[in-house]
Amino acid sequence: HLRAARAGAWVELDGIAEDSRDTHVTAVMDLAHAGYLERVLISQDAGWYHVGEPAGGRFRPYTFLFDGFLPALRRAGFGEADVRTLLVDNPARLLSGLD
Repeated sequence: HLRAARAGAWVELDGIAEDSRDTHVTAVMDLAHAGYLERVLISQDAGWYHVGEPAGGRFRPYTFLFDGFLPALRRAGFGEADVRTLLVDNPARLLSGLD
């Protein structure tokens, strides 16, 4: 992740879920401490259906990013400005094509 950010790429951390929360928190924190928070995008996979598993497998809630991941980032020292950077500023900058 750091090598990509150093090269000027956006770093997209996808698949954030309960079982990957700590790994993703560490990745975001590492990028932030290295000065690349403004290059990070986050997302989760929600819903999910596994053919062949009872009831389609374990359902991933649509709210985990807000109910599970962001509280973990805050406990790790992220402030509201950092959260806004991840949720609002970075996606807006990428989608506007201004970066």
